[in-house]
Amino acid sequence: MQIFVFMLLCIIWGTTWLAIKISLTGIPPFLGAALRFMVASLILLIYARITKASLKLSRSDFKNVFISAILLYPVDYGLIYWSEQHLAAGVTAIFFATFPLFMSIFSNFVFKNETFNKWKFGGVIIGLSGVVLIFYDQLLLTNYELLVIIAIIAVIVSAAAAATSTLIVKKHLNHVATAPLTLHQMLWGIIFLFIISFFMGETTDITINLQVAGAVLYLGAFGSAVAFVLYYWLLKKLSAITLSFIIYITPVIAIIADWLVFGETIALKTFVGMLLIFIGIALSQKGLIRRMRLVQVVD
Repeated sequence: MQIFVFMLLCIIWGTTWLAIKISLTGIPPFLGAALRFMVASLILLIYARITKASLKLSRSDFKNVFISAILLYPVDYGLIYWSEQHLAAGVTAIFFATFPLFMSIFSNFVFKNETFNKWKFGGVIIGLSGVVLIFYDQLLLTNYELLVIIAIIAVIVSAAAAATSTLIVKKHLNHVATAPLTLHQMLWGIIFLFIISFFMGETTDITINLQVAGAVLYLGAFGSAVAFVLYYWLLKKLSAITLSFIIYITPVIAIIADWLVFGETIALKTFVGMLLIFIGIALSQKGLIRRMRLVQVVD
């Protein structure tokens, strides 16, 4: 089940980069992100009503929920949406692929969630090199004007913010059920995204068509409501660093989707990049594989 959910998340988030690009053709970034999470929160509220799930949150958990929400939504997603106006999807993927690196460093040395593991750290570096190799051509074609450089920095900041938010949840909120945790985070995220959107004057620059509306609905329903509930469920069962490798697989999913749907050719360096990603993941899980073998021997 854990492997199935992991792969499902890879498939869902592997298609959201394109959906974000489509939504940005008609809706400005911070407003688009706010609308996406409004759709997601409505779905989660309906789900909670149907299943009669409790949405109560204790006062002791409020601080961590609030901080993790600000880091994840206005900082992480807000900056990602804004940056994608100025960067190619592949370039965005390269710099957001620093997420597992931040996760590894922060988890080991800041939050002390996990002890330093050379295999995991080495796997993160090799996986990152695979993502860079896959999108190397887009990196070379990038015109490094001031706005583009700012967008690249913004993506790196968003990756650091996402890693911090995830580790706060892992360390302090693992006992909270996934539905109330996701919903409370989203509600605070929506409020701040709308505030930023208002002060940036985004409400006057909206063009809605069927493609844009479909992208927002897809991002809200699958890329957020379904994905975050599954992600936090999986975070209770797996290492945060292990789960962060989703970020390395999503570009691979996007490339395979392009090949299947649009007949795009896959270059040799792309295959090598994919191989590096999977070698990196395998190295990072060396300890887990060894433990599984020991269990099989004992059994």
